[in-house]
Amino acid sequence: DARLHHRLGQWEQFSLADGDFQQALAHFRRATELNPHESAYWLDLADAWLLVGDAAAAEAAAQEALRVDSRTPRTLWRVGNFWLRTAEPARAFPYFRRVLETDPQLTPLVVQVCHRTFRDPEILVRELLPPEPPFLLAYLRQLAREGEAEAPAAVRVWEKLVETGRPFEARDVLFYLDYMIRTRHLPEAVKAWDDLRRRRLLPGPAAGPELLHNPDLGAPILGGGFDWRIEPVPHVSVSLGPGRRGEQSPAVLIRFSGEDNLYYRGFYQYAVVEPNRRYRFRAWLRTDNITTESGPRLEVADVYGGGRVLARSPGMVGTSEWAPEEVEFASGPETRLVRVGLTRLPSRRLGGEIRGVVLAGEFSLQPRGAR
Repeated sequence: DARLHHRLGQWEQFSLADGDFQQALAHFRRATELNPHESAYWLDLADAWLLVGDAAAAEAAAQEALRVDSRTPRTLWRVGNFWLRTAEPARAFPYFRRVLETDPQLTPLVVQVCHRTFRDPEILVRELLPPEPPFLLAYLRQLAREGEAEAPAAVRVWEKLVETGRPFEARDVLFYLDYMIRTRHLPEAVKAWDDLRRRRLLPGPAAGPELLHNPDLGAPILGGGFDWRIEPVPHVSVSLGPGRRGEQSPAVLIRFSGEDNLYYRGFYQYAVVEPNRRYRFRAWLRTDNITTESGPRLEVADVYGGGRVLARSPGMVGTSEWAPEEVEFASGPETRLVRVGLTRLPSRRLGGEIRGVVLAGEFSLQPRGAR
């Protein structure tokens, strides 16, 4: 029974206590003799030959597996992995490329094993990945998951993605922008944002010295990069509605349910600034029945400076009509990126749960005076 010998071979190969590689080899060979038409038997035999140090016999068994089945992703995947464990790992690329062609859903897995073997984006882009956004984006996601050390490699893959000229959506690459921002590769993040603008995937920059993207909320909010972000917070709902001048100037509407005395910082944008310079952050706000003495306000914080608050406006409470609110602040000698948005500090009073609505629109962040 070929299946019995195959299972016995697997037991001998993987049993830590009583396994015997020579016995595993014998069982796998017998399985291929009884049923030479099953590629898995040949591939397990190839692995066993590798374990006992016979590379030539291992390659012959792998070739037999391909003779039996040269098309299915399962066999191609295993043959690719076989070559990664040999002294010639680059021989895996043709088989992994065929895996990508036959089953693109396996792209993240292929990219992961190949990157961890080669650690060279130039090789993977040249030898493995088709020049199409889905494959290059899968590689970018893998690099972002690997952590800060892979940021230089991610920059090179991003450049390859842009060079293809193939279409993709701005939302598909926000993770890369956020990765660059998070790892403090700010010039690279700014360049990627500009790349999206050149490809007309984003609106152009605001007129004049305005530093915010989408300051009037007229474009869809992307939720990443250098656009506005809306973070989900329990007992708070966020939506867009008519602003001070109706539909022509949308406003963000933040509704507090009255169930929590919370610290809210869920609507904000990252903006690049210069060190040692003064700025003004401004918006139009309106409130409706905001309870507690601690209401919503504007806030500016130094992102890379430990989140140090650079400016806050007074909290708005009760009900008020549209009115401009603004704060001025000075960037420090190391300040490069600020977080601007709306915040609400917890009340220090008993029964400080906040209820009510704040609307905000027509945002602006601009430098004040000369450098």
